[in-house]
Amino acid sequence: MPVSDIVLKPLVRVPCAIIEREGKVLAAQRSAVGSLPMKWEFPGGKLEAGETEEEGLVREIREELCVEILIGERLPVTDRNDVWRTIRLVPFVCELASDEIILTEHEQILWLSPEELLELDWAEADRGVLLNYFKYLTIESEFDSEVTSLLSSLSKPPQPEPGPSRRPAKS
Repeated sequence: MPVSDIVLKPLVRVPCAIIEREGKVLAAQRSAVGSLPMKWEFPGGKLEAGETEEEGLVREIREELCVEILIGERLPVTDRNDVWRTIRLVPFVCELASDEIILTEHEQILWLSPEELLELDWAEADRGVLLNYFKYLTIESEFDSEVTSLLSSLSKPPQPEPGPSRRPAKS
């Protein structure tokens, strides 16, 4: 294929915050309107021109949650390919520097243990972030295959469970 035939998709960098507090992690549910309605994510958003990843993350968390954060370790990026662009989530482990969260864009937030995070219906790109977070916690040796299996099952439609056979009620 000649180089002139290669179409490059724009790369959109999206820093996101894995906010920890007292052994719990903040999960945010997206709004019912817009893209990925009601899916769970780690809050954050697209960079503006000239911003560093850290500056963009601080701005986005102020806008979405009305709080200040302290940014810690950067985790491996996760890419999600759309038809016309590539979204690159750039996760940072963070903690709150102020306490009162006011939601401006999300339906709700939950503070969950790392294991409880697996029970949510995550946006596709955030599943990779979640897996990298578990590796960061160094619990992959115990949970890696379980976590990988659970995360991959999140993308599959649920299969109906066999129920009891229905019998006509006795009169």
